[in-house]
Amino acid sequence: MFKTLTIRVVLCAFVLIPAAAHAQAGTANDPDLKEILAYRLSTPALNKVVQATKNLAEAARNDPRFTKQAALKAEIKKLQDKEERTEAEDARLEKLREEAEQAEQALNVANNTNTLSEMAAAIEKEPLAAKALAGAGISAREYGKFILAYFQAGMVAGMLKQGVIKELPKEMTATVNMENVTWVQEHEAELEAFQKTMKAMEMQ
Repeated sequence: MFKTLTIRVVLCAFVLIPAAAHAQAGTANDPDLKEILAYRLSTPALNKVVQATKNLAEAARNDPRFTKQAALKAEIKKLQDKEERTEAEDARLEKLREEAEQAEQALNVANNTNTLSEMAAAIEKEPLAAKALAGAGISAREYGKFILAYFQAGMVAGMLKQGVIKELPKEMTATVNMENVTWVQEHEAELEAFQKTMKAMEMQ
């Protein structure tokens, strides 16, 4: 139990949290947003992202930093699940939470980056991530762009499918790539399979 860090945490540590936040804050004139908008999602790129993510999760299994954090989370959960705790256990739980938060911050290598270039450079400096991406034949920059483009297009495609919006609002036309939205819609089965794979890896 909890022998590995989940794939979601691995992704957030290296790419998703800092990069997605930056992308969402971008404007139509932001050079990074322009680069993301110019990026086209494709099946070959998806396959590389899937392989890179699998490589990253596999590498994390034996990395002391990740196994330590997983152990902290396991002990935290064990204490949280107790119906009654002693004062000593409450103090221990608080200490464990602080340690887990510090460990997560240390793993979030792209946390203080503000541009795609800074994000890619930070990821490439992390041996575990650099090796995982190289093994899949994808650069840190493209990996990040795919994730961000998919994140954005997937949100819009989801809103369209659910009927939240009937068409893209005019104010969003300059900041959303509708070709990528269409790609997501047309490759729903592949992307669902991707999500199932990621979910299965999270449960390991």
